Amino acid sequence: MEEEEFELVANALKSYEMDGVIATNTTLSREGVEDSVYAQESGGLSGAPVRNRSTAAIAALHRHLKGALPIIGVGGITEPFDAAEKIEAGASLVQIYSGFIYRGPTLIHESVKAIEPLLKK
Repeated sequence: MEEEEFELVANALKSYEMDGVIATNTTLSREGVEDSVYAQESGGLSGAPVRNRSTAAIAALHRHLKGALPIIGVGGITEPFDAAEKIEAGASLVQIYSGFIYRGPTLIHESVKAIEPLLKK
């Protein structure tokens, strides 16, 4: 999405009095995995390849929502730093899925530890 589209989405979320927004989910793009043997598979791409794009989307929504509603940061959280990065970009909460599948519950505990100092600022 372009910046103007994020603004339109943010305005619609506020206009329709949404309680929150999950940003983001999977992508059909194969950017970043072109060299993988699975690059031509169909379906949504998730996990590490979407991390940067997801964080950028969170930051864009945060700029336009200006705290009007919570953002749930999703996408590419495979390390504790990734969860903290989503919070720094403007997410109020994070959802961990692919990283949890591959890393297990340890990732949850480590992510909480990485986020805690940010909440005290």
